[in-house]
Amino acid sequence: MNLTIEDKRERLKDIIKERGIVIRDVTLSSNRKSKFYYDIKSIVSEPEGASLIGELMLAYILKIEPKTKSVGGLESGAIAIATATVCSSYLLTPASRVSGFFVRKGVKTYGLEKMIEGIVKDPVAVVDDVITTGKSVLDAVAALRNQGFSNINIVSVIDRETKENLLEQNNLQFHSLFKHSEFAEYIDSRLA
Repeated sequence: MNLTIEDKRERLKDIIKERGIVIRDVTLSSNRKSKFYYDIKSIVSEPEGASLIGELMLAYILKIEPKTKSVGGLESGAIAIATATVCSSYLLTPASRVSGFFVRKGVKTYGLEKMIEGIVKDPVAVVDDVITTGKSVLDAVAALRNQGFSNINIVSVIDRETKENLLEQNNLQFHSLFKHSEFAEYIDSRLA
C-alpha cells in the first residue's frame, strides 16, 4: 500500500497522540514548567516513527530548499531526527542525498576537538524535535555561522508556539511538521 505524504503525516500525528504526549508536570529544557511533554525522542527511536519522521522531514526540507545538502542540529535532540532524514535520502539519486552532522554543546577537548561532527555542506537544514524557545536551534545556527555556513533553514517536528521564541526574536524563519495547536484540544481533554 502506497501512502501519500499527507497519509504519512496523519499516521505520525496519531502516533504522537498515542505515544508521544506525556501528561504530567515537567520542567522543559527552557526551564519552563508544563503539564505535558512531547516525547518525540521515543517516537524516533522505534522503526515506524523513525521512518515517518525521516520521510516527512526530508520531504519538508526539500520543499523549503530543494538543494539542501546536509541535515543536523544540536546534540542530542537532533541526532536521531537527522539520522532518520539522512537514511530516508538514500532512496534519492546520489546527487540529491543529504549528509548528516551534529553540533556539540561544547568543543571536544580531545581527538580532533571539533564543535561540529559529521559532514556539513551548504545549504543546511537544522532540525530539532520540539521548539519551545528555540535556544538549542539558535545555538546550532550560531555554531554553523561561526564555521562560515550561511544558507540555513530550520525545521522541527513540533512547534510549541510559545511567545518567548528566540528564533522569532532574532528574525529567523522556522518551519515545523506540526504545531501545538493541532494537539491542543487532545491535550486539554487528557488534562481534564
